[in-house]
Amino acid sequence: MERTDSNSQLTLPEELYLLACDMETEKLTKRDVMGNVLRAAVLVELTDRGCLTDDGGKARPVGDRRTGDPLLDAALRGIAEDKPRKWKAQVQLQRKHHFKTVEEQLERARLIAIERRTWRYDRIVVKDQALVKRLQAEVGETLTSGRPVKDYSTRQAALAALAAAGQFPTVISGKDQRKYKERIKALTERAGEAGPALKKALNDMQVATMIAVGAAISAGSS
Repeated sequence: MERTDSNSQLTLPEELYLLACDMETEKLTKRDVMGNVLRAAVLVELTDRGCLTDDGGKARPVGDRRTGDPLLDAALRGIAEDKPRKWKAQVQLQRKHHFKTVEEQLERARLIAIERRTWRYDRIVVKDQALVKRLQAEVGETLTSGRPVKDYSTRQAALAALAAAGQFPTVISGKDQRKYKERIKALTERAGEAGPALKKALNDMQVATMIAVGAAISAGSS
């Protein structure tokens, strides 16, 4: 599936945020991992635009290039000013900031409307549902078609791979996660260094959560 003009005007992080929106329940799914997914998407897009490169397993800025997007350029400056870090460590940085910035950018563009709520999750209303449906269809085609993974652009592969890594229920079921496991792996590798790094970071987070829950249960029973 070729990218449409309306799709291509969005950044990869913005597309992934929209993909995680459940348009029926008007909620954002996978909030617990969204910051990591969006940060990985930022790294993928910066790499795809030639602003970042891999240097011995670490992310390194290329010259003084800029994208013109506030979030991407702020992330690039942060990486340039920081010490060199491996990709998995990069995925774990600035997660809350990226989440907030992407949400604000989509709100300003009037692609979503947010009802801030104190005791419940915010209500997220998607204004351009046709756009989100096109993104969902693109991810579905990327995951399930017989086309070789190499035929997809880095960005297309990343959109599907990061949605799968985040386990977005809006675009991929648990059954499809298992059925297309090998293709997801290939798409993740096609997405570049930030794709596998996100998978590792999410695995580490899941293990840490399980350890914390186990420790709490043990403390409560002692």
